[in-house]
Amino acid sequence: MKILGILGSPRPRGNTAMLLDAVLASAQAAGAETERVDLAHADLTFCVGCGQCHRRGRCQYEDDAEAIKDHMLAADGIVLGSPVYLWGVTAQLKTLMDRCGHFVHCLLLDGKYGAAVATAGGSGEDEIAEFELGFLRHCGAQTVGATGALGTHPHGLVDEAAALARAEALGRELVAAIAERRAYPEQQPARDELFGRMKWLVTAWGEAYPAQYEHWRERGWL
Repeated sequence: MKILGILGSPRPRGNTAMLLDAVLASAQAAGAETERVDLAHADLTFCVGCGQCHRRGRCQYEDDAEAIKDHMLAADGIVLGSPVYLWGVTAQLKTLMDRCGHFVHCLLLDGKYGAAVATAGGSGEDEIAEFELGFLRHCGAQTVGATGALGTHPHGLVDEAAALARAEALGRELVAAIAERRAYPEQQPARDELFGRMKWLVTAWGEAYPAQYEHWRERGWL
């Protein structure tokens, strides 16, 4: 079992990193192989909406985003982490998300599980964590949960012991969900709606976008 943590914060040892590391350490203690990717050190090119990923299954830009996406496909579980930056995730994480249009159209994270952590200086950490989970679900994953915390400064969490305990519990829960191949019935209606919407889209575009059409055909979804 492999769990990938993706840190969207530009601070490699900041509050978000602290939470993410606690999730990954707990998952590792529960038997998972873990890896952390720091987007602040990655070469990430903005999406330009060219559609190449839908045509050939891979972006025209051969930068670190493509390697990170390969790691996502190789993982059983993915944990996203971001601080709140002006009511959103960081630019680094949003850039990676934007480069995952093919993941959404082809539901490439189907069968995988996701979790999220978020931190804030004042408020909004729960909303950002839910945004991260929503991205993973739109790529086909089922999500286990999220945790957030407030920071008193860039290297200090409010009630740090409790915040880290929640993160550790999330790591154990993620490992258990993967091991049990757990189903989340409350997420199924939205999954069904997303599947129907993407099927219509892929069918409408047909072989004009051969990579996504072939993926759906090979999965037996068309």
